[in-house]
Amino acid sequence: MQQQRVDLEIGDRVFMTLPWSEVCAYMKVADRVMEVQVQEHGAQLLKDGEPYSIPITWGEAGIYTDGATGKPYTYDAERRAA
Repeated sequence: MQQQRVDLEIGDRVFMTLPWSEVCAYMKVADRVMEVQVQEHGAQLLKDGEPYSIPITWGEAGIYTDGATGKPYTYDAERRAA
């Protein structure tokens, strides 16, 4: 099954499955679907719309940087309804 790339902007909120990064594993949220808000210098994990922890890096949250544009993107995320 091919993953669907989702381009992101600063301030976007998406629901996504968190990766098995060291930080996510430590916080016991790896492989869980959580709401994530993209920030300029990190990602804020949210639970019931409230911050779950301090912000973590994009990479730890499974957000990547496009080499050409410098903009964030991830895979298989669902945008939060406005």
